[in-house]
Formats: sequence, C-alpha cells, structure tokens
Amino acid sequence: MMLPEWPRAWGEAVGSGQLKAEPADFYVEEALPETASGEGEHLWVTLEKTGQNTAWLAKQLARWAGIPPRDVSYAGLKDRHAVTRQTFSLHLPGKPDPSEPFVMDGVQVLALQRHGRKLRTGQLIGNHFVIRLRDWQGDADALTQRWQTVVEQGFPNYFGPQRFGEQGQNLSRALAWIRGEARLPRGQQSIHVSAMRSYLFNGLLAERVEQGTWNQLVPGDFLQFKEGKRGFECLEPTESEWSRVASGQLSPSASLPGEQTEVFAQLDAREASLLDQQSEWTQALIRLRIQRSLRKLRVYPEQGHLDWQDSDPQFRFFLPAGSYATTALREVSAWHEEVPQ
Repeated sequence: MMLPEWPRAWGEAVGSGQLKAEPADFYVEEALPETASGEGEHLWVTLEKTGQNTAWLAKQLARWAGIPPRDVSYAGLKDRHAVTRQTFSLHLPGKPDPSEPFVMDGVQVLALQRHGRKLRTGQLIGNHFVIRLRDWQGDADALTQRWQTVVEQGFPNYFGPQRFGEQGQNLSRALAWIRGEARLPRGQQSIHVSAMRSYLFNGLLAERVEQGTWNQLVPGDFLQFKEGKRGFECLEPTESEWSRVASGQLSPSASLPGEQTEVFAQLDAREASLLDQQSEWTQALIRLRIQRSLRKLRVYPEQGHLDWQDSDPQFRFFLPAGSYATTALREVSAWHEEVPQ
C-alpha cells in the first residue's frame, strides 16, 4: 500500500542528500526516566550496537544469561541501520551475573548494573539524535534558516514511514486481516493495529497542516501540555490559552482512533468527515476494543543544533518518546536511503 505524501508545514524541502550512507551517520541514544540503583533482581545491560536488530539482540542476551527470552525487556525498538545506545533488563532472581562477558560483533557493552525493577515497553523519556546527510545538495543558508524555524516553532508530529513497514506493507497486511482475507499471529497483531491508528492520525494531522491550524488553537481542541499533565478540552479559549498555544506550552491534539470512552463534541465533529471516509479502519479498531487516545499535533526538537561535516549537514537534537527524527528532517531536506539488506 503506497503511503501518501503528507503535506509539510514549512514549505518544500530546501535540499536533498543520502540518509544512513554509513551506520555512524544515524546515531541514537535513549534517555530513561531512572538509572539503575546497583541492587535488585534485574540486571540492566547498557550497550552500543551497530547494525543489529533490537528484538534479535534481546534473544542473544537471553541465551547469554541462560534465561527465557520473555525475561529480557527493553524500553523501545532502535533502528538496525544505525549506531544506537540502549538498555536491556534481564530478570535474574536469585542468580548471579553471567560469568562470561557478552561478546558479539557490532556490540559493545557499556555498563552492567543491578536494579529492583525491569524496563518496560514505553518507559522512555525520549532519544538524542546525531544525523548526517551525505552528498547533500542545496542552499546552505536556506537550510540553516529552515532548521531554525523548525527548532523554534516545531514540526507536525507525523508518525514516520517505519511505523507502516516497507512500502506500507504493515497497512496492506492489516487491511487483509480485518477483511478476513489473511491471518496474523497474535504476537504481530499489535504492530498492525498501531499502523492503522497511525495512518488515520497522520490523515487528521495532514488536514490541519493544509488548513494552517496544526500549530494553532481551534475552539473545541483538546490541548496537551508540552510535558507533564495529560491536558484538557478547550471550548471557550481564554487569552492565556491562546498565548500558551502560540508559545508552544500547549499543543492541539488529534485522535488515535478507537472506541470513544470520552466525548469531545467539537473535535469529534471536525474529525468525523475524514474518519467516515476511512470507516473500514475505524470500525475494525472499535471491534478490536481499541480505546481512542489523543496525540499532540506539534513537537519541538530540543537542544537543536546544525553543524557541517565537510559539505554535509549534521543535525543534533532531542525528541520526546513517540516522535520521529525522520519526520523532523523531512521539514528541511529530502533524502534517499540505501541500507544493506
């Protein structure tokens, strides 16, 4: 299933280059909400990996420790075709640390520490990125100005293409599954449900981008704080709320569709026309008892910096969990990606 070209907020890309020409061109380091205490039945293994799949690596750690794969956990998946730093937790109640060092090509163990709790999926503040675009062609001054705009004013919080699989295959399989034309193993169903919801959210966000309201308050919006508390429905905006949205302290939201446990009358009415066009997806999510949630329309790259390696731009920034580095970069530059199979 081919993905649409969702609209950019700040105009066409001002150049193009090659993404992930080398693994070191895409560096990711996760930020966790806590550090290991040094005591407990969970061994936290922090490592740097190059060219390795997170789920596959978790199985190798289980084998190394002599435990079932289900006893190894991590906060989130990290790109295989990159250099990434992340932590895994191994459940070793009443067991010592493995006696032999963990040795694997492309993997360097940075720390082994005990802790009283396991790492859980989604237990992540965000990720630090350093990304280089090779063989870049374009106007350097225009790129610098565009990047500054994105840092200061944010970018549309689209789900990145990796959520949908290569050439949208996760969506194609999801459609066949909900139509009863194919089966999905239980362990693969959640990723396809996520692909459906993400696709619908991107459509709702694209509509707001086209209207020029993705970063503006529209009465009836559900507003979320930049960080911290969940947010609130804003039916009759005050001067303070207009100002806080304009400054980025609050952001409007759109639905990740599913069963509605709460009604937001004006927001629901605005979203209805697009979701009705995608009723096959939305009805399937309701049948699956997936609850509707809300996601910010806007996100900011924090600690954003642009420098140059020879004639290649290199971007440094931090994004909160759930946001995509490639989505930030598409607001400034196009790219082609050639990674080994």
